[in-house]
Amino acid sequence: MPFPRYNRIVSRPIAFPSAALALILAGGCVGPAALRPEQGPDAAVRRYLDAVRGRRYADAYALMSAGYRKDHDLATFQRALDEHRDEVDAVAARLQAGGATVELRAEARFEGGDAVPLVAEAGAWRIAIDPLDVYPQVTPVDALRSFLRALDRKRYDVLYRFVPARYRKSLSLDQLRARWEGDKRAELTGQVAEVRAHLGDPIEITGDEARLSLGEQRQTRLAREEGLWRIEALR
Repeated sequence: MPFPRYNRIVSRPIAFPSAALALILAGGCVGPAALRPEQGPDAAVRRYLDAVRGRRYADAYALMSAGYRKDHDLATFQRALDEHRDEVDAVAARLQAGGATVELRAEARFEGGDAVPLVAEAGAWRIAIDPLDVYPQVTPVDALRSFLRALDRKRYDVLYRFVPARYRKSLSLDQLRARWEGDKRAELTGQVAEVRAHLGDPIEITGDEARLSLGEQRQTRLAREEGLWRIEALR
């Protein structure tokens, strides 16, 4: 596996009751040093609260992420804080009383679209999944990517892993191969192309079921069995 071309850090937002205080920790490429207390999430929240209470809106705005600033200009940001001052003060008091709980995640992307997630633990980055697992099924998007990768390589033995247990009882590996290479090949190829086109879209997860919307009331459905996601239907 080649070295990644870049790292992208994803920080979960701190959940506030008020949209006016929607603070998202800044992204960008940072290393383990970002986990030091003096530069950590608690310090960022304190600086933000101090700026808001002092009505130093430009300073508070500067603490917002690039993604937030892209969708909210300074005037909109200031107006939201001014118009809901009572609510802002109440939320700020609650935040001041408690610490921030933040999970930092990084994603190393490789050639071909493969990605290895990492999490920050005990002051260092840890690998969240086995990077040598070529066909992971830990998350719905993992399962879809792995399914497509196996299909591209005609690894029908791997594709068989993505068939729900109740279907495997009446479906052999040879039958699975015949399905993908036989008369239905063109139809299935069209379905696969549609899934690929929407692979970057949000996936709705409800318990042990997941759905990827394909538009026009069509969807790819997945189910979790024994901790692994399998394909219920492409559409």
